[in-house]
Amino acid sequence: MNRSLPSVVIVRDRASSGGGIYNYYNAVTPHIRASVTLSDAGRPYTFYGDHRSLGSRLLNFTPSRLLMDWLGLAWKILRHRPDVVVVNPCIDPPTWRSLRRDAINLLISRLTGRRVLCFWRGWDNACCGKPEFPGGNNSRLCRIYKMAHSHIVLSERFKEDLLRWGFTTPIHVETTVVEDQCLAGAPIPPEPGKARTNLLYLSRVEVGKGVFELLDAFQILKSRNPAYTLTIGGDGPDQEALKAYAKELELKDVVFTGFLKGQAKVDCYHQGSVFCFLSYTEGMPNAVLEALAMGLPIVSSDAGGLRDILRNGENGFIVLPDNDAPAKKKFNPQAVANAIERLVETPELHERMSTIQLAIRAPSFRRARGCEAARSHLLQPLVK
Repeated sequence: MNRSLPSVVIVRDRASSGGGIYNYYNAVTPHIRASVTLSDAGRPYTFYGDHRSLGSRLLNFTPSRLLMDWLGLAWKILRHRPDVVVVNPCIDPPTWRSLRRDAINLLISRLTGRRVLCFWRGWDNACCGKPEFPGGNNSRLCRIYKMAHSHIVLSERFKEDLLRWGFTTPIHVETTVVEDQCLAGAPIPPEPGKARTNLLYLSRVEVGKGVFELLDAFQILKSRNPAYTLTIGGDGPDQEALKAYAKELELKDVVFTGFLKGQAKVDCYHQGSVFCFLSYTEGMPNAVLEALAMGLPIVSSDAGGLRDILRNGENGFIVLPDNDAPAKKKFNPQAVANAIERLVETPELHERMSTIQLAIRAPSFRRARGCEAARSHLLQPLVK
């Protein structure tokens, strides 16, 4: 190990867990001027990789996976003696699985004498503005997280929450980054007077992303204009249930692509005209940043950090959920359909929003900027 460089151990989702945390570190780690060691964590998913080996099967059993991951982190800390350990928790009710798991990661790091940066990746909307940290501001869980030497959050309102909950160490507000290939081109501008009816969702396919409500809205849109199409890009635990629901609604022109990466993902963005993202809870979703970088107007919830980057009526439309409604019914499909229709039926509005996205995308989302910010914040805990 080159000790002339700062040494960092990063606890991040394993490749078979997929998602934004893995993609973020996959993009920025090779470009950070530090000696970086990655320590895997997270539940594996079959649609992100092969799990036929004995080790892979053990990862599917939660107790053995947690023990293996915690021991693996402890070994890497003892072996490399890093200057900083980075943990990436989420506030994820109702189980608080990530929050509890990464509290142990943080505790292992502190007990071995390491300084810790806590990069908060997911943040449940229902927790925003609450007076208490999950479990209470003086709970054991909260006290463990207050042991971190600094924090990164993905929204100003997350920072406000931490301050309200009594966190006193430095808190930085950052964004994630977009792969450079998503910045290489732009969708073809709409022809004057021609509606754009190719709707796109591209992220993990699960109930919490609002995909069932999106099908309800699509059913309404198809009844108004048969030209609408919907592409569901990605894979996830609820894909088969979503396919069954599309069949139940007797929907035509719904395409399920499965998991996409690289140029296939970029091509999928190019074919879309409106990006739809009705997630219940988020940190700063890479999918929305990628869609913005590709010049796509957005119809979205304001979950997590989306409130910081979306301007209602300027670069898309925000549809608010009913937080008291059950899953699969949190968004009014009529309101979603009306927002999409307004974009589709007003080409000049669509083109204006697309132009705004393309004007800000390079400086805001480019990986080089993200790498510099990442290195600065990773090393901040070394400032004593």
